[in-house]
Amino acid sequence: MAGLVLAVLLPAGLQLLLLQVWHANLTTASLVQLTGAVGVALVGGIWPALLAAFWSSLLLNYFMTAPTGQLLIHDTAMAVALVCFVAVAGAVAWVVDVSARRAARARRAGAEATALNELTRVAIATEDPLRSLLEQARQVFNADAAALFVRPTGSGLDTGDESSWVLLAGVGQQLASPDTADTVERVDDNTVMALLGPHLAAAESRLLKAFAAQATALRARQQLMISRLENERLAQDNLMRGSILQAVSHDLRTPLAGIKFSVSSLLQQGGSFSTEEQRELLQTTDAYADQLELLVENLLDMSRISARSVGPLLGPVHWEDVLPEALRSVPPGSVTFQIPDDCAPVEADPGLLERVIANLVENAARHAHPSTVTLQAGEPPSTGSRVQGELRIIDAGTSPLPHDLEEMFKPFQRMTDSGEDAGVGLGLAVARGLTEAMGGTLNPERTPGRGLTMVLRLPLAAPRASSSAGSESTGLRQDDR
Repeated sequence: MAGLVLAVLLPAGLQLLLLQVWHANLTTASLVQLTGAVGVALVGGIWPALLAAFWSSLLLNYFMTAPTGQLLIHDTAMAVALVCFVAVAGAVAWVVDVSARRAARARRAGAEATALNELTRVAIATEDPLRSLLEQARQVFNADAAALFVRPTGSGLDTGDESSWVLLAGVGQQLASPDTADTVERVDDNTVMALLGPHLAAAESRLLKAFAAQATALRARQQLMISRLENERLAQDNLMRGSILQAVSHDLRTPLAGIKFSVSSLLQQGGSFSTEEQRELLQTTDAYADQLELLVENLLDMSRISARSVGPLLGPVHWEDVLPEALRSVPPGSVTFQIPDDCAPVEADPGLLERVIANLVENAARHAHPSTVTLQAGEPPSTGSRVQGELRIIDAGTSPLPHDLEEMFKPFQRMTDSGEDAGVGLGLAVARGLTEAMGGTLNPERTPGRGLTMVLRLPLAAPRASSSAGSESTGLRQDDR
């Protein structure tokens, strides 16, 4: 419409300007009118441009060729010139129109290519690709809303029931069903993409089909990812179950056999044991019972950690508060201490912290024998706004360490070269899980020379009013250090 209006008004305006201002001759006027026809072609296309060329030729004939003031032409050359003007103006207008259409198609193709490239990026880079896809569709098509609806399995196809569609994802205004949208593109038999906004042209409809195809791929990808994660979880569960059965069957058999032997010997009729022999059998039973208790505790802790059901009760705790109970299962004299008197308390659960230190010290003592284990407390170099307290469990054991120290934290891993039973392989995994539940970290380091150092770090708590009283109540005195 703008081209048609311009085809009528522009030649007349240019002719008025030529007569009143320039007093131009026929050649100049023809060139000016030709330029006007090209402008009309750029705005309205070929048909308004042809109208402008014909209208311009009439104005040139009426005002610029003798006799002026009428449409008659007495000079044959003038008639040929006007005919040529119309032909040239029409040809130029046609060329300009074709070029403009091709440029418009190129711009649309470029926009579609950009949109398709963005679709690929959305499918790879975003955390929620389906929602990002809909947001991009809403922006590309200038829509007020974009949504993806699915029909639950077994609801039947093409029932016309709005309630049979369920909104899977949407952006912009809320759409209740595909029937409330202006444009609906079927993704598959049970999925449609709906847009609320202006009517789409043919080229835009093709681009919408590309969006629908991408939505199909994203849904299939999500389903594959869900299946893959489920398969991985089942595989891990099977591996964990097999490891538990293998490890527990072995670690249960040894202490149970020892307990059975000791108790059977004591109950044997006619057996005569000295007091020292009876005490030795009872001590054996007690030691094996402690092994069973530790095994059961680690299994229960590991199940709680796996289920993320560990709920620590955090509060200020001094290292000295938990060390006596944590070290009761290690031989006396096998641990030395380097804990300053003014060591600040950490934010921790006393019971969980005791279990962590007990597991770490027992693991270190098993591999450090006959050397001692050193507990060294302090504060690590500040690396940020979070201030932490640190406890290092240092051993000089001779057992070979894996190239990647993180492998030691995998459940049911036994790291020993002594040929002796190294336990069910849950101690370090449980220790790290409980530490992380309290907001701390547990990392391994190689002890200079040989051995392993476990670095336990927990956030510092507000200092207590009196730290000496707490230290005295724990039974750890400076002389013990």
